[in-house]
Formats: sequence, structure tokens, C-alpha cells
Amino acid sequence: MSHVTKIVAFLVIVLVSESVMGAPDCVSILRRIDPCLPYLVQNPGREDSPSKACCDGVTTLSIMPNVKDECECIKASVLLTPVDLPRFSALPSVCGIDLKIPTISGDMDCSQ
Repeated sequence: MSHVTKIVAFLVIVLVSESVMGAPDCVSILRRIDPCLPYLVQNPGREDSPSKACCDGVTTLSIMPNVKDECECIKASVLLTPVDLPRFSALPSVCGIDLKIPTISGDMDCSQ
């Protein structure tokens, strides 16, 4: 799958997530991490480090009040998008942000 196709797929997920997930906040969360795609997509030409816009988006996630909703939203979207999951989980650390993102998997427990 090409880089452009992956980005288009992610954007489709963003656009339909509001109706599918029933939470406008999920759309907002996904828009914040959208600039991270060039760093996160599984693509030979991907970026070596996240952009400032990506890290700024991750920073805004660190101050959002409902961590469980963030977790559920990110879990659902990331599992449908071909991203490097270990890179995603390490993103706050790479950006120098104090935010714990658990290792993302299909059986991840967002209640903790």
C-alpha cells in the first residue's frame, strides 16, 4: 500500500469515526495525531523523527481530561491504520512529553 493510500485511508477513518464511534471528541483526537502519520506509517520512506506539529498534537493529548475516551479512540483508529505500533507507543517519549501510552493491541484495556 502506498504512502498516499495509507494517508487517505486514515483520513477516511477520521471522517467516518464521528458517526461510527459516536464521539466528536474522537475526531478531534485523530486530527491531533494526523501530523504524526509521516513518522508512524509503515513505509520505507517514512520520516526518521516526528515533526513539531506531531509533537504539538501529542502534547495536546496529554492535557485532555478523558484518558479512557482518548485510549478507546486511538485504539480503534490505530488498529485500522497500518502504523508502526511500537513507534506510536513511544511517541510521547520521542517528543519529550510526559504521557504514558500503553502498547496498543486489540486486547488493550483502556479502563486502566
